[in-house]
Amino acid sequence: MSSWKDTVNWRLLLWVLGAMLIFVIFPIIYHQIHQSSTTPVKNEKTSKVLWGVDSANKVTEKLYQCVNKNFGKPDIWGRYTKTIKGVSTGLTADEIHFLHDKNVRILLIYNHFNNATTKKAGEQEAKAAIQFAKDIKAPNGTAIFADIEPKYPVDSAFIEGWYEIIHKSDYHPGIYGVFDPDQNVYSAFNKAAKNNKSIKENTILWSAAPQKGVSKKTDAPKFNPSGPKDALKYGYQYGIDAKTCNIDTDVFKGEILKYLWK
Repeated sequence: MSSWKDTVNWRLLLWVLGAMLIFVIFPIIYHQIHQSSTTPVKNEKTSKVLWGVDSANKVTEKLYQCVNKNFGKPDIWGRYTKTIKGVSTGLTADEIHFLHDKNVRILLIYNHFNNATTKKAGEQEAKAAIQFAKDIKAPNGTAIFADIEPKYPVDSAFIEGWYEIIHKSDYHPGIYGVFDPDQNVYSAFNKAAKNNKSIKENTILWSAAPQKGVSKKTDAPKFNPSGPKDALKYGYQYGIDAKTCNIDTDVFKGEILKYLWK
């Protein structure tokens, strides 16, 4: 008799435990299935767009507040690496700390040249850019953008040299330019990419075309820069030379985040 009761009790206990497991585990499994169906796959491009500025002047509390008040809080701030009289003030350690305290990512603009021709020059400038990045302790993986202004002579050999040296370093190759089809930098990049297809696959482009005019963060245009087909067009400088604060305004694709200094 006792054995029969024990068997019934065990069966009842097992039934209760089974029911509890169903009520506990089922919601967890459902949540995981639902989450996996709504989470983007790893290779899917993000639709996130970030707003930022770039400036030739040193970022001070006054300049930051000017931008914040008149345009909006920047997610990204592009800064030049070299002091050139009448052109730019080079990035300083104080600025780096200041911007990071404000949770602003830094985009490095390398502007130590005004002639973007020959492979030898591209290699030399790339080596100098890498050394600068190391000197200011920029983390590995940070992109360095060669500043190829519209008035600069440019050829594919320079771009190939720039790319090859930086690509095999701890940093990542980037190029700023007016990537309009009528501009020399556009055709030079395409020719370089034809000679070495990995240039297009790995070089991040920051295009200053087409121009829409400076704007507030809330009025920024859609991310639609001009540039070579299938290139990594992650940056778009849509407005230049703001009268207030003396900055340029930009929008960026979310994919650029992993290449910025934070």
